[in-house]
Amino acid sequence: MLGISSTYKKLKKGYLKNLPEVLALKRKQYPQFVFESNPKTLKDEIPVFTLHSVYPDRFEEQLQFLNKNNYRTLTADEFYECLIGSKSIPERAILLTFDDGWKNLYTVVYPLLKKYKMFAICFIIPGLISFNWKEETELNNNETKPDGFIPGSDSLCSWNEIKEMHESGFIDFQSHSMYHDLVYTSGDIVDFFYPGFDDYPMNINIPVYKENGEENIFRNAKLGSPIYRNSSRFAGKNRYFDDENLRNKCIEYVFINGGAEFLKRKDWRKNLFNVVQDYRNKYSDSGYYENFEQLRENLFFELNESKVIIEEKLSGKKVNHFCYPWWIGSSLASEISKEAGYLTNFWGILPGRRTNKSGDDPYKISRLLSDDYIFRLPGEGRKSLSQILGKKLSLDYSRFINRLFN
Repeated sequence: MLGISSTYKKLKKGYLKNLPEVLALKRKQYPQFVFESNPKTLKDEIPVFTLHSVYPDRFEEQLQFLNKNNYRTLTADEFYECLIGSKSIPERAILLTFDDGWKNLYTVVYPLLKKYKMFAICFIIPGLISFNWKEETELNNNETKPDGFIPGSDSLCSWNEIKEMHESGFIDFQSHSMYHDLVYTSGDIVDFFYPGFDDYPMNINIPVYKENGEENIFRNAKLGSPIYRNSSRFAGKNRYFDDENLRNKCIEYVFINGGAEFLKRKDWRKNLFNVVQDYRNKYSDSGYYENFEQLRENLFFELNESKVIIEEKLSGKKVNHFCYPWWIGSSLASEISKEAGYLTNFWGILPGRRTNKSGDDPYKISRLLSDDYIFRLPGEGRKSLSQILGKKLSLDYSRFINRLFN
């Protein structure tokens, strides 16, 4: 039963992950050049591409295409100056933005950027960068990886690696929040933690929670932990703090009934929901919500602290730009980002904002959710939309099958 529920969860995750891009294509929410058959040039616009980890051959092919067609890759400050009109938009200017700062940035992206003398922006998560990450990476590299695995996509760059890239000038480091956290937003339990609940590195898709009064930012949840309805910290919703005693009751129940073996039983979820109901009947539930002032304070901390740490770690660095984790933000988060000193907010797809032009709101920067459309830019060697989508579907299907059965 656990296998079926785990497979369903992966199917659902894959569907939800690709849905925004499918809708963007269907509704033509991407820049016009993506859909035009033979555009001659960009129309006073700056497309912003989203990347995470890359395959070496594929990324080099993209850089060769950009180089051959005289595209210029901007830094975040240069881009901002174009948006506010203090600089004119170069004819062929784009942004390459990398989210999170995976090790692949140092091992693959950085050498290729230097080779082609191009630039990128990377939004990093300072609260999750570990001084011992090298040891953890070496341990991970000893494990068998599935076909289609991108080397360096399962651990973050170290501060030493980030410093080297920063000093080279080829990568502009900005903020992706302090912890890239999901938070509970309701007392409704939607699931319980089980083996295979989240296969994303560093448990990033598991909501943060408090343990003995301290934030468990690394989300190393124990089997049986209740998972409540949740959202990005930056969605602007009041955070719900779960009842630790209830959580411990569920964890204890799983442990004394066999741990992971118990979670293979057909009725394990039903049993845990019964534990929850019995507890709430006897003791009520001491879970509570943060108030609005606490919400503001916590948002400011995430925004300000990440900015402060990056500027402390990187000599001469000024962090002016912020990118929302999961592309999810809110008017409240945008307002507080201004208070923290940010000049821009990077999102994902934004209704009514297909591209970025001079005079546009710098706190509403839209991004293409995939680097596949680099090859739809005007120029020699441009690929058809059907070619790109066919290759993308084939590659995504291969990755998906590997994730599903590994």
